[in-house]
Amino acid sequence: MSKILSTTLGINLMELIITLSIVVILATAATPSFLSFYQNKRLTSTAETLFNALQYARSEAVKQNATIYVRFQTGDNWCYGINSGSSCNCATPSSCNLGTYTAPSSQQLSLSTSGLTNNIVQFEGTHGAANTNGTVTFTLYGQTTLITTTIGRLGNLQTCSTGISGYTGC
Repeated sequence: MSKILSTTLGINLMELIITLSIVVILATAATPSFLSFYQNKRLTSTAETLFNALQYARSEAVKQNATIYVRFQTGDNWCYGINSGSSCNCATPSSCNLGTYTAPSSQQLSLSTSGLTNNIVQFEGTHGAANTNGTVTFTLYGQTTLITTTIGRLGNLQTCSTGISGYTGC
């Protein structure tokens, strides 16, 4: 009798287990880095949106030759609203005629301000100057990573960060 040799064209169970084990180990090692990257991107995106909103408010002040108000609600459920003529409440729908931005519920960012009277900055219409020097800071929950936007008296804006590359240090 002749022996018939058989060959396997697939993979056996041992090879599959080893391959899956390597994939799981690599995925487990990469997860903390990915989460940190994702949180930092969320923080920078939110700070850049604020920077653009403040530039918009300043340009609208000059365009309309009128005072434009940006009011901040601080804390974990933060928001900010832009309004002409007077301050508005960003937590009240449609009370800010030039726009609002509200924190997404799962964002895990906190907003704080410093140097702003009643958490409001005003841009005057002639030159876009601000009524005060102040800062607006976003911080990741439970971390020291933050991004701060500084508002100067002339209406100029600067952003700095601790823990995020691409920004000057605060």
